[in-house]
Amino acid sequence: MNHHIPKIICLVLFWGVLIISCKKSDPAPLGAQVNAKFLAGEKGKTKSWKLRELSFQFGTNPATTQTLPGCFADNLYTFSNNDSQTYAATEGTSKCYNSDAIESGTWAFTLDGLRLNIEVDNTQTPNGLFSPEPTYAQDTVKKIIYPYNFGYSPYPAFVQKLDDNNLILEINYTAGAQKYKYVLTFTPA
Repeated sequence: MNHHIPKIICLVLFWGVLIISCKKSDPAPLGAQVNAKFLAGEKGKTKSWKLRELSFQFGTNPATTQTLPGCFADNLYTFSNNDSQTYAATEGTSKCYNSDAIESGTWAFTLDGLRLNIEVDNTQTPNGLFSPEPTYAQDTVKKIIYPYNFGYSPYPAFVQKLDDNNLILEINYTAGAQKYKYVLTFTPA
């Protein structure tokens, strides 16, 4: 009987190691979870970005980079990684308008993290980057006032690049037969 004890001990150890090694590992985080940390920081934190470059392409014309006026280039786009996933844009130190607040709303990624949807529900100035509300401009030659939509929401923004130091979004939409493509490049504030 004593010669069976080492075999029993080996068998118990074998099964113990097998059971411990079969423990399921944590699943990989979703793309939305990974990108939420890059965009807004850890859960409960916020992160602000500044628009560094805006390029646009109408139809088959070559892409053009828009020069950002100083009062627009220092605006802050702040994303909060809270339960509501809030978003707010505010004027920087050089203001285009009297109000500090520009627009606010919520944000969400698709599960794969490849699309960012920003829903603006409060626009305070016509300087909103994602506001779906129409604003008005005046043609200085013909003195005609006409409405236009400056913002790109509710069109989804496709994430071209997102890491700790870069946020590049591409927004595409069609109006009639005309296709529009915007590329927004942000860096941390």
